[in-house]
Amino acid sequence: MVPLMLVAVLAGLRPGAASASTCGSGTAQPLRPGSSNSFFGVAVSSCHAWAVGDYATGTGRLLTLIERWNGTAWKRQPSPNPGSSYNTLTGVAATSATNAWAVGQASNDAASHAFQTLAEHWNGATWTRVPSPSPGGPTGNNELAGVAATSASNAWAVGAYDSAPGAAFQTLAEHWNGTAWTHVPSPSPSADSELISVAAISASDAWAVGSYPASATGSLTLIEHWNGTKWTQVPSPSPGGPGRHNVLSGVAAVSATDAWAVGQYFNRTLFQYQTLVEHWNGTAWAQVPSPNPAPARFANRLLSVAATSASNVWVVGDYISSGLGHPILSLVEHWNGTAWTQVPSPSPSGDNVLDGVAATSASNAWAVGFYSPSGPTLQALAFHCC
Repeated sequence: MVPLMLVAVLAGLRPGAASASTCGSGTAQPLRPGSSNSFFGVAVSSCHAWAVGDYATGTGRLLTLIERWNGTAWKRQPSPNPGSSYNTLTGVAATSATNAWAVGQASNDAASHAFQTLAEHWNGATWTRVPSPSPGGPTGNNELAGVAATSASNAWAVGAYDSAPGAAFQTLAEHWNGTAWTHVPSPSPSADSELISVAAISASDAWAVGSYPASATGSLTLIEHWNGTKWTQVPSPSPGGPGRHNVLSGVAAVSATDAWAVGQYFNRTLFQYQTLVEHWNGTAWAQVPSPNPAPARFANRLLSVAATSASNVWVVGDYISSGLGHPILSLVEHWNGTAWTQVPSPSPSGDNVLDGVAATSASNAWAVGFYSPSGPTLQALAFHCC
């Protein structure tokens, strides 16, 4: 399970005044380093934001990329690159100006699919690598896909690992206790189970989501909960059924009785990939209807979710606008406490994908992704929603 490589150049938007539930267009920023640039995750504080990903050098080496929004502009921050051939960051979380985590994977030989987990920490001055477990060993594929933190002594990172090329993946959960990262056992319902995203409320309350195969042609949603002692699988809807595609790619939590998970499933009746939104009410996960703007038989998907209250939740993804050969457009949806509605969002040109969203309030949210201005060339997109 190697992360999707998105060739991108980060573009930022200066926040401005806007009405409720709107998203402003992005403005171009200078080209970032390397022959290509990728962007995967975002974290937001009151005045600042972190964006993480990777970029390619002229020699083919992939290096980590971390940028910071200081309220006026994006600025690149130096970040470690322990792998001689491959380094990428796919998730980021921040609790204060002096405590942020970015996670991903690194390799000295990416062609052999031997990857090690990568965790990097911001202390207010520099990003440094912090040792993290790679339970698959030196020949396995060890990947951290998402990270969440509640304090300087409580953070979770999740992903998947195998022991050798071709071996089955298992879910991976790792915990930071303020001193070290440790591997914590987590359920793997079947071969090739994976966790993609994690959200934490406290030291005794966290959620992780992903998927696991249910047949040769289908997958089921996977939701796991940490109760302070162990991770357990919690039943979750898979509306596409066991023979079809069901996956959760993002999770966010407001309280012990209010959490959201998002993804995609295949609707056999409509023969269409549709958005999937699920809500936790303290007792059970249930599907909540969500917009699907793509025409019949064409795809919709959600990739990330951010929640700040019971009446302010953002989700992002993409959809096919009007059939084969037509552009993929960015998709933003907002929950106002009663219903999900699609929010107009920028799709500058060509294909557009939103990979991440983060928010601190109803008037401070960032959505990030990429677009293709021409041919295979991609540039990243960042814009403010309020």
